[in-house]
Amino acid sequence: MSRREPPEVDWQSCFVLPLGEGPPPSATMGDRGDPFTYNTIEVPTVVGLLHNILTQYPDNGQIIKELVQNAEDAGATCVEVVHFTDSLGQPEAQEVVQRFIQGPGLCLYNDAVFSEEDWHGIRKLSDSIKKNNPLQVGQFGLGFKSVFHLTDYVTIISGTQVLFMDPSEPEDKMCRFLTLSKLTEVLPNPSSHQAFQHYFATHPQVNGSFPGTLFWFPLRQSPSRISNIEYTSERVDRLFRSFSVEAEVCLTFLKSLEKITLGKASSGRVTITHTMKITSQAMEEVRCKRKSFRQDLIQCRGSPSSALSCSYKIILQTTIGETKQKQAMRIFHFLPGQKDKEWMTWAGRNKDKHVPLVGVAVPVSPPAASRAKGHIFSFLPLPPDPSNQTALPIQVNGAFILNQNRRQVKWKTSESSDQEPDVLWNEELVSKVVAKAYLELLKELLNKAEQSSIQCADIWYTFLPSLQVTTGRWYEMAEKVWHGLWKLPIIFSEVQGFLLPSKVLTTNVLSTLRPEVSDAVRKVLCGQKLPLAMLPDHVEESLRILGKQLSPVTPKILRQTLREMGSLLEGEVSH
Repeated sequence: MSRREPPEVDWQSCFVLPLGEGPPPSATMGDRGDPFTYNTIEVPTVVGLLHNILTQYPDNGQIIKELVQNAEDAGATCVEVVHFTDSLGQPEAQEVVQRFIQGPGLCLYNDAVFSEEDWHGIRKLSDSIKKNNPLQVGQFGLGFKSVFHLTDYVTIISGTQVLFMDPSEPEDKMCRFLTLSKLTEVLPNPSSHQAFQHYFATHPQVNGSFPGTLFWFPLRQSPSRISNIEYTSERVDRLFRSFSVEAEVCLTFLKSLEKITLGKASSGRVTITHTMKITSQAMEEVRCKRKSFRQDLIQCRGSPSSALSCSYKIILQTTIGETKQKQAMRIFHFLPGQKDKEWMTWAGRNKDKHVPLVGVAVPVSPPAASRAKGHIFSFLPLPPDPSNQTALPIQVNGAFILNQNRRQVKWKTSESSDQEPDVLWNEELVSKVVAKAYLELLKELLNKAEQSSIQCADIWYTFLPSLQVTTGRWYEMAEKVWHGLWKLPIIFSEVQGFLLPSKVLTTNVLSTLRPEVSDAVRKVLCGQKLPLAMLPDHVEESLRILGKQLSPVTPKILRQTLREMGSLLEGEVSH
């Protein structure tokens, strides 16, 4: 079959309708005595709008992240992205669908079925159906259109419906819908298509309905009106590599998805190259907690009367090629109640547009080794740029308002106003809600430490922020957390367990002595059950910056202890 050649690109025609000399033919004259001629404001064509969107959304792993987030919002538990490398053709298919089913292409499957709202949203260009749903952050209608970096045509199969989308067609033909039962009328043998065959075989239809959603994006083979980029296999490989940079943490704060895989297919055989999944020794309990929290959010529409929280431990498993990684994480989701001092309302016109939902996560096994840099999430991780790092030992998630390209949070800058609603929201979300969530997580971990669930005090200390390395908003938030910690038994004593900071004697000064002297002093003091505590540098320094002075071991205390020991010995001898 010969490939349809794209028309010659005329970028000017993509954005405005051609104008002739003098007033446009569609102009209307005013009433008698009115000297004006009237006309409409010219708007971009659909192709022009798409071109604008592609300049805002980068051609990298963000494309996959948008599709993953849409699957999460739909309640899917798995996402599979497969690059089919073979040239595919369906000579027996009707010509009207030939271009939609060509290969090579990118196929994405998730196990959730489109709702009526999704079918409507997928056809929106300049807006998102989710903009007023504070519990969904995907951008069906906007973010989804980033797929046009790699394709000119989209095929979607979900439930009982099939959609063929071609933005270059006349407006009334851009979206062709078909019931799945009639697919064979235009594609006599769907199973002869490698991607369709793979997923139809592994996910058979039930009563004429496909149990999930299947996207097929034939890769652009030559310049078109939408983009002049030919999307080669090398570009797909780069797309996968870009996504894999954040792959090991991408599932951290999601409440539905459990597994994401990337793969490559050739000659009908699919080879998985990347796997990201969450596991747990109590996986059913984790599923129940995530589901219950999600349902609570929906039921209260993001505005609970009292705070909602959800905590669980998971293992993030990542396999890329032969490299495997595991990281156990404690996840804490938090939404303050309307009566709480942390409750926030957006300062814009629509008070219900945003919900102060946040999450914090800390690595528990193995612990954060070299003081984690900390990363900002907006449900999925933002790019690993310096602006998206916090210098905290935790990962921070929030319902942040992002820049147009969804790569950075809108923070206060020299050019923005303190009272700009988006900026004000983000700054207060950190100072109020993230600070509260972090402190609540630490209280929970402290309780587990006191019960010996955490065997080593060294692990507990890795959860605490450093005032020495944090700056700006993150320093202010960490300082607030430390003020809350000061009132709790956060310091581990070698003989008395966890105590209030004011009740311990720090032994850091003993590190300046010769080892044999230090050991002898420690032995004497421990023998008398004194509350000795050795503080990590970042804890000692943070308390110093906070202006909290802990009592150190001193020669005076040692002399007093020795005298008391002598008195006891004399008493024993006299008896």
